[in-house]
Amino acid sequence: MGIFVAGFAAWLIYRFTAEKGLSLTSPSGKETWQSGKTYQIAWKAKNIGKVAIILTKGGDSETAEWIAKDIPAADRKYDWEIFVWHAPGQDYKITILEYPWKDGNMVDYSDENFTISGPQFSSCDKLSIEAEWPFLPSDFPGQRKIFITETPFAGNLEGLEGADKKCQAEAEKEQLEGNWKAFLGTDETLAMDRLDLQGIFVEAKPSATLTEGKTCHRLLGKDFNEFFAKLSDSSAINKEKLEETFLNHLSNIWLGRIDSSSKRDCTTISNQSASSDISRSYSFTTTCQDWTMGQATVPGYPPATGGTTVFPKCYTPQGKRIDAVGVAGLSSDLVGSDSKTRAFSPAVGKTCDSSQRLLCVQQ
Repeated sequence: MGIFVAGFAAWLIYRFTAEKGLSLTSPSGKETWQSGKTYQIAWKAKNIGKVAIILTKGGDSETAEWIAKDIPAADRKYDWEIFVWHAPGQDYKITILEYPWKDGNMVDYSDENFTISGPQFSSCDKLSIEAEWPFLPSDFPGQRKIFITETPFAGNLEGLEGADKKCQAEAEKEQLEGNWKAFLGTDETLAMDRLDLQGIFVEAKPSATLTEGKTCHRLLGKDFNEFFAKLSDSSAINKEKLEETFLNHLSNIWLGRIDSSSKRDCTTISNQSASSDISRSYSFTTTCQDWTMGQATVPGYPPATGGTTVFPKCYTPQGKRIDAVGVAGLSSDLVGSDSKTRAFSPAVGKTCDSSQRLLCVQQ
C-alpha cells in the first residue's frame, strides 16, 4: 500500500507541475465582432510561459495574421482592437499557441468560425474623411449600383439572357435588392444601348453600416462616363480610387461590344499560348459568338488528315487574310510591361474558355 500511495503522490505532483495545457475559450465560434471595436480573446493555460495569437480566414494558412506574440500565458486574456478597415468575413478563426513555436508545443483553435463585420459610423461623411475618398449613403438620390461577380464564367453564358440571370442570382445571394443585368454587348446589341446607365455610379456592396441601418457606398463616378474611364485608367490611379477586391476583379471581366466604336472585325487573341499555327491567334468573333461558345477554337479544328474543313477568314493587323480558328471575346485587362505605366483596357481579346467575371448593373 505504501508503494501505491507514493506512486500516486508522484503522479499527482507530475500532473499538476509538469503536464501542460492550453485551451482557447473566446471566441469559440459564431460570435460577430465589429471592426473598429475592442474584444477580449481568452484562454486557459497550465505550465506554459508565453503564448501567441493568430487570426486565420477560410482555413487558409497563407492568410494568417499575427494578433499578438510573447504574451504571458498567465494573463489568460488579451484585448484585441480590430482595425477599423479590417476585411469583413464570416469565416475567421483564432489560433492560440505556446510561444515561441516548436514541434510538440501546445496549440488550440476556435471551435467554429466567427464573423468580423464592417465598422459603423454616424454618417458617411466621417467614413469619407477617414478613407480620404467619397462615400454616399444608401438613400442618396440617383444612385446606380454596380458589382463584379465573385464567380468567373467561360464565354458560353447562354446569351445575354443567361448572363443577366447570373448577375441576378449573385445579387440575390449577396442580398442586393433590385433588378440586375450584365454590362455586356453582342455583335448586334451594344452594352450601352441595352442598359439604363443614368445616375451616380457607386459600388453595390456597402463599405460601412450606419447606426440607423443605412449603408455607405464607395463613389465610382458621378456618371457612367466617369466610371467607364476607369476601364482605361492606369493601374496606379485606380489603386487610389477603388477598393482592393473590386480593383483586382476589374481586369478580368467579359465586355464584348460596348458602344459603336467597339471592335467589330476579327480579334487578336492576347492570351493565346505560343503555337506554330498563327490561325489560333485570331478569332472571327468578338463576343464568343454572342456568348454561346466556351471553347478556344472553332468546331472541326484541327482538321482531320485529308479533310477539307472551311474555317472563318480574318485579316491580321498587317492585312494578311488567314483562317481564324480561335474563338474569343473582348474583355478588360491590364496592358503594358512597366508596373508604373500599366493601364486597363476594355478591348483585349481572350479565348472563350477563359474564366472571366461579369460587371453587373442595377436597373
